[in-house]
Amino acid sequence: MQLTQSEAFKNVESKYPDINKAILRNLETVIQIRRDLRQHPELSFEEKRTSSIVANYLREWGYEVQEGVGGTGVVGILKGKNPGKVIGLRADMDALPMNDEISEPYKSINEGVAHTCGHDVHTSNLLGVAKVFSELGLEKGTLKLIFQPAEEIGKGAKAMIDDGVLENPKLDKLIGLHVAPNLDVGEFSLANSKYDCAAVDIFELVIEGKGGHAAHPHKAVDAVMITAQVLVAMQQIVSRQVDPLKPVVLSFGQIVGGTKGNILPSTVTVNGTVRTLDPDVRNQVPESMEKIANGIAESFGAQARLDYQRVTPSMSTNEQAKNEFGELVTELFGEESMHWLTPSMGGEDFAYFSKLVPSLFFRLGSRSSDQTDYSIHHPKFDIDEQAIRYGMTLFSVLSYKFLNE
Repeated sequence: MQLTQSEAFKNVESKYPDINKAILRNLETVIQIRRDLRQHPELSFEEKRTSSIVANYLREWGYEVQEGVGGTGVVGILKGKNPGKVIGLRADMDALPMNDEISEPYKSINEGVAHTCGHDVHTSNLLGVAKVFSELGLEKGTLKLIFQPAEEIGKGAKAMIDDGVLENPKLDKLIGLHVAPNLDVGEFSLANSKYDCAAVDIFELVIEGKGGHAAHPHKAVDAVMITAQVLVAMQQIVSRQVDPLKPVVLSFGQIVGGTKGNILPSTVTVNGTVRTLDPDVRNQVPESMEKIANGIAESFGAQARLDYQRVTPSMSTNEQAKNEFGELVTELFGEESMHWLTPSMGGEDFAYFSKLVPSLFFRLGSRSSDQTDYSIHHPKFDIDEQAIRYGMTLFSVLSYKFLNE
């Protein structure tokens, strides 16, 4: 059964008393940091204020600090008294290009920019963990904290990797998390299969016909009707060309064409996204899209162009680490706190790290009321800030256990 919060943290207090006390000493400060970050969000690769705050705290707390990693990324390193393994903890820092519609005092003051995906929580949570270990120290091993830019555009992890973030020292294990408004505070989840998150691809499809008067369609090559047939046919890829046991999402989010109802446009442009788990299916989908678009367009005297871009790969994390995490959550917070869910068809550029380092990525419950029940990327998304205590606890205990095994 799931334990109450007081019961749950009695377990933490009895098993990891020093960690628990350090978290309680610093929790309110971490919450204030989170509110400040929520109020001052910054877009991908523009996280200059955020990265400066992170770097200043880390220096103040005795960490070796590297700035400008992968653009605006920050790395903090804390070495133990004795050599040992190296564990990495990662948080993303960027916000989304949308308005913030919460009514709290910490609502974004940057018009059109908002932390509606929870990266303010991730960053402040990791700073809280940094403070815990700055106070407690490490007997052995090394703690490497990675504050990553540009997750929302899928480019920050790769930029940091290209800049050498996984070297000097090399990581033996890397852990990340994401807040989850579909889970209550005190609940956690992992994927119940090989894959945790989907690969993310984006595309632009252009159908070029011949414009004309809508009253005389036979004198034109109607790009609108051709586009409509292409889009409907492309859904056959999902329902008829891919193994139904291998998930695929093919979505069209934007269609642009024409200026007036009685004018047939010569060109229609469609933008969309493809999400897949299996790498072979990922390779199959654009080939099928190309064949369908070209075949239908040519049969009506039009031309099709498909610009297909791969953003992030699908994410697979370490099975042993997932099992150990499930056991730890059950031990500390009760078996009903641990959920094994189907993979997310959302993307996460932590996937780039997971291809190179044994990794764990878990979801942290953040819901406790109607106010905290909005999905990520919703303008009213917010969290119950007690979730941060759970996040700091799991990050801290996982790190302690790994470095002292």
